Amino acid sequence: MIVIQRRSSLMSDKIRQQTVVGQVMEKIRDLIATGQYKSGDKIPTEQELADQFGIGRSSVREAIKVFNYLGVLESRTARGTFVCERNKISSEALTWSILLGDDELFDLIEFRGALELWCFMALARQIREIPDAHKKLIEKLEDAIEKMRNAEKTEDRSTLVRLDYNFHKMILEEVGNSIVISIYETLKSFLYEEIKKAHLSVDAFPRQADNHLRLLSAIKSGNPELAAGAIKHHFRETADFVRDTMQREKGL
Repeated sequence: MIVIQRRSSLMSDKIRQQTVVGQVMEKIRDLIATGQYKSGDKIPTEQELADQFGIGRSSVREAIKVFNYLGVLESRTARGTFVCERNKISSEALTWSILLGDDELFDLIEFRGALELWCFMALARQIREIPDAHKKLIEKLEDAIEKMRNAEKTEDRSTLVRLDYNFHKMILEEVGNSIVISIYETLKSFLYEEIKKAHLSVDAFPRQADNHLRLLSAIKSGNPELAAGAIKHHFRETADFVRDTMQREKGL
């Protein structure tokens, strides 16, 4: 679990009280990603999920609300909450940085980290089992990192944001199922805003190529735990960069 520090900030095991909403989102994400909840399925009620996870109902309600925003779940009056059909998952994400407050923004960063954690570990595991299985992907990722270096040299932030987004998307497309990919595509507008904010941090801009090289090296190692550690560190650092930008925008 990737824990994002704020201002002070799957079926069986109970959830810790820290960052509860983010952990509920991760649990539900895993159930969808592994096919235990399929398109069109009705998920358990808020109270049933709260009992299952050993937490309060309000935390489950907030997590489901985010999934409704994303178009992954649909809550129907007097009928329950259902997993959306893939072709109904919106490809036009709302501008999350405007719609959501700071706390919700960091919840979504945490959710993105949880989504990618699963994919990074899966990719490293596959490379361990068949070293040349993803050779073309590795070459594309290496090329993206080289282009990041060039963008850093010319201070081309818009290109750097696009390369950053595409780097992560390529990995999810390689190992994620259709629901995982649709969720990521739905988040596109939010992710661009998040990445922009991260890159506006004084500390972040000259380091993106090196940061992504560390991620790629962890994947190529074939060690899922090393890959997990790398992506967790990456998103903690991303959250720090976003927080720094927010504070400067507010004049803090």
